[in-house]
Amino acid sequence: MTDQRFTELLGKQLAGEISPDESVELKSILADHPALKQEHDVLQAYFEAEPVENENINPIFERIKAQIKVPEQPVLTINKNKSFGIWLKIAAVLAIALAAVLIYNRQTIFSPQPDLLNVQTKASEVKTIVLADGSTVKINAGSSLKYPAQFKNNTREVYLSGEAFFEVQKDAAHPFIVHTEQLAVKVLGTQFDVKAYKNDTFTETSLIRGKVSVSLKNNSDQTFILKPNDKFTLSNGKGSISQLTVFNGTGADKVIETAWLNHELIFKNNRFDEVAKLFERWYGVKVNFKEPDLKTVEFTAHFGKESLTEALNVLKLIENFNYSVKGKNVYIYR
Repeated sequence: MTDQRFTELLGKQLAGEISPDESVELKSILADHPALKQEHDVLQAYFEAEPVENENINPIFERIKAQIKVPEQPVLTINKNKSFGIWLKIAAVLAIALAAVLIYNRQTIFSPQPDLLNVQTKASEVKTIVLADGSTVKINAGSSLKYPAQFKNNTREVYLSGEAFFEVQKDAAHPFIVHTEQLAVKVLGTQFDVKAYKNDTFTETSLIRGKVSVSLKNNSDQTFILKPNDKFTLSNGKGSISQLTVFNGTGADKVIETAWLNHELIFKNNRFDEVAKLFERWYGVKVNFKEPDLKTVEFTAHFGKESLTEALNVLKLIENFNYSVKGKNVYIYR
């Protein structure tokens, strides 16, 4: 719809018949779509540079087509009629504009992607799915994964909001890419975890086996390469690599970043407000702090089958606070 409206408004502008409101609308479309802005500038420059009278429109058509690099299309023949010279010229310009738009969107128009399937998990829920290529994805609570029923292009691409653990089938000819709001994680075959909850202030990628590259959506020139046991963290627009966090309080070393796969909730020196988010996803509740200073208290703990009240009572042994549970709401106070 945007492309059709662009073509309509461009025609009115070239003919000098565009209203003030339509002019504002056209400027808005051009501001939001750089590709259309480029085509607009090229086409308008040609239109304003060439005289209308006694001119064969076909050479203009060919020059514009060459300028905007539209692949070879069936030849469009326009018969000259002096009384309609101005509109013949506009028609040629609009034909090229429309052709450029179609080429720009050719993947979605001529080779449409299959509709994406969407798997969502509720709080305290974990799901495991198998993708068409045999890759396995375990989706953590409060998450969403979108993926095609079949991978048909040169890449295998999925879209994640929340957290998931991927075991990707190796296929060098078809890289596997996980898209989040801020990152693109590209692999060939490996085991890794991606954590990208919308209400977190950070995004993480934890590599267990293989090799991955992480690219920032707002800076495609910056790429981070991870090796096994590396963790990439994006916080406040800055990326860094560290080692996975190990917890040995249970007698056996456990990797905190992937403990949820074994239905274990482990945190180490985490602020109370960070722990609260984990509890919200783990137990399906909403945690409210009545005293803001409690948010900064740090905890280290390991939970498995404990209930919400049992977990809160353990934390109370570490720090002096009170709590009350009313339905799905938990209130923390002194």
